[in-house]
This record gives sequence, C-alpha cells and structure tokens, in this order.
Amino acid sequence: MRIAYFAFDQFIPSEHAGFVHTLGIIKGLQQTGHDVTLYALPAPPKLYNILEWGGIYRNIKVKYVRFTVSFKPVVIALLPLNIPSFLNTWKSISEQNPDIIHERFHTPNPFSRYIGDKKNIPRILEVNSLYIEDGAYKNKLSIKLATCDRNKQFQNSKALITQTGSLKKMLEKITDKAVYVVPNGVDTEKFVPDIASDSIRRDLRLAADDIIVTFVGSFREWHGVHQIPAIASEIGKKHKNVKFLLIGSGHLYDLVNKTRSDNMLLLGSKEYDRIPEYLAISDILIAPFDTSRFKYIDRYGFWWNPVKLYEYLSSGKPVVTYDYPEIAKIVKDAGMLAAPGSIDDFTDKLEYLIQDRKTRLELGKKGRELAIREYDWKIRAKQTGDIYKEILQNR
Repeated sequence: MRIAYFAFDQFIPSEHAGFVHTLGIIKGLQQTGHDVTLYALPAPPKLYNILEWGGIYRNIKVKYVRFTVSFKPVVIALLPLNIPSFLNTWKSISEQNPDIIHERFHTPNPFSRYIGDKKNIPRILEVNSLYIEDGAYKNKLSIKLATCDRNKQFQNSKALITQTGSLKKMLEKITDKAVYVVPNGVDTEKFVPDIASDSIRRDLRLAADDIIVTFVGSFREWHGVHQIPAIASEIGKKHKNVKFLLIGSGHLYDLVNKTRSDNMLLLGSKEYDRIPEYLAISDILIAPFDTSRFKYIDRYGFWWNPVKLYEYLSSGKPVVTYDYPEIAKIVKDAGMLAAPGSIDDFTDKLEYLIQDRKTRLELGKKGRELAIREYDWKIRAKQTGDIYKEILQNR
C-alpha cells in the first residue's frame, strides 16, 4: 500500500515524542511491506533553505513542507511559504499517487483536507491532542478559528486514530466518525537491557554498588520533574548509595538545579540514540507525572500516552509512576503505582524497590516481556495497517 504520512507539525529530526511516534510507525509500516512517504518540516538549518524540498532520513523518503499549522508567532512566520509548500506537496502527491493519507492532526490546517478532497484520497486523522479542550489556544478568536477548522478536518476524514480510550471517548462526543485506538510503542531492538555502558558509569563516577534511579523527559510541569528534589532528598536520608540521574531540558531546569539534593545529577539533554545506554545502567526508572496545574485533567481525565513509559519497560527496568488509569494500562504489573499526587507514596514505592533487588529484577523482566509481546512499533504498525485496509474496503 502507498501511504502519504502528513506530519506537518514535526521537525525531522527532533527529540520530541511526536517525532519518535512518527518515526516508529513509519518504520513499522515499511517493515510490514508498505511504501511510505513522509511530509514534514525540515529541522534547522534546512528549515531556512527554501531551495530544499526533499531528502532521505533513515531510509524514509521525506518531502519537506513549511506550512503554518498553529497560531504561534514562530510558525506564523512561515506564512509566506504556505504557497510553495502547497505546490510542492500537490506535485509530490500527484507523483506518489497514494492509496491513503495518514495525517497527524493539528489546527489550523486547511491544506491537507483540500489535497485529499481534490485528489479523492481517503484521509485518516491521527488525533493525539484536541488542542482546544487542553488549553492550547487562549483567546476567543483563536479558539473559534481552531474549533471551526477542527470540525472541518474531522468531517473531511474517513476515520480517526487516537492513543487512549480516554481520548476516544472525548472524540466520540464531537464527531460521528469511527475512532480507533492505537497506543504508542517502542523499538524493542533499540531499547534493550544489556547494552554495554561501562564508559557512562565511569564518566559519571558512579560506584559499583550505587543504585541508579533515572528520569528522562522534558523539564516541564506535567512530567513532574520538579517533584524529584524532594523525593531524592528523602531517599538520600536513608540510602547513601542511591543516585538520581535526570536527563532532559526545559523551562524548569534552573528551578530543579537550584533545589536539587547532593544525590542528583542533572545531565541535560542527550541525543535520543544514546538514551538506551543511560536506561541500561539504571536500576529503577521514574515518571512522577503531575496533573495539578492542568485543570482539564480534572474534567476529562488523564488522556496522555507517554512514549517514555514504553521505552522504560522495553529497557527491562522497573517503573515507579502514579496510578492513573491510562498509566496503569501501560505499566500493568511491571512497576509500582503510587496514589496520584502523593509524593510520600511515590517515595515509599521507590524505597521499597531500592531495598528489594529481587523485585526489581522480576518487574524489569516482566516489563521487557510485555514490551516485546505487545508494544513494539511493528505491532502498532500492523494495527494501523489493518485500519487502513478496513477503511479502504468500506470506501
């Protein structure tokens, strides 16, 4: 099957979870026999070279676009490039002649629905965020424009794919289109437990008997990274051989750095391809998600489907996180789930694993087996491909 994969909001390459998802699904689709062309933003400096409109990235055919798909000033600056982007995309679609368009939903975006309609190509929307209910747009005008555009996009699609059952329920309230659930996944050949990482331990001056607790993610509120100084400080009172490794960046970095305890190492951002090495030297992996500042979670529920949890599990290490329903569906019995919002309970669960090596190993083994059995991107791609076939058969 020939597939045009529209990811107009994604830089190629990028460290963003959306890029990881896009790359994972496309590679999986290729491995299951499909011919995929990716339409996405070139990352700087290529972004500014308006003479470059295509290339190859990790054996994926890429057609570059520079569409305005949000109301952010940095994206609105691309407005003059909408016309050449459209003309190049139109030409590429005519040459590719895809059987289906798979598009990452973003708003505003009138371009893809026009192409799909005029070319009579079935279009499936991958909806990972609603953008309006979660407060992405603040003023009345942008909310009105985004809502209007979203309604038109949904109406123009054959079906929707989303990541969680919670999002599916929300979508079914605002559209009569069929909604399928395909969660995130992981490259189980990349995230493995037995990577040789002795050089990292030496560089970080970690002792042989140190127990390593690692966080990977954005230094932003919902990742809960600001909770880690309190957790690490409490653990440090009882366990001098426990070290916390924090990998990532974001606007909370300075705050966390100022409040960090002596047993914390802030490593900053690392190349995505090196993350598996850091997970491999770890004993426990943590994800203290914090929803307290996101009031829409109180109304709609925890709908996120974090990629890093799948990567944690595939790395064969136990996970400590909070017991939200969508999180419990991912972690299952391969980790320990604390009461949402309770830092004390989170710390207690973490301390239990610090003291019990046997349980750490058992949970890590379960996580690895779970990732291979259910979460590999090839499995997610097969599920996605089956949806394509169903849509085309019912066309």
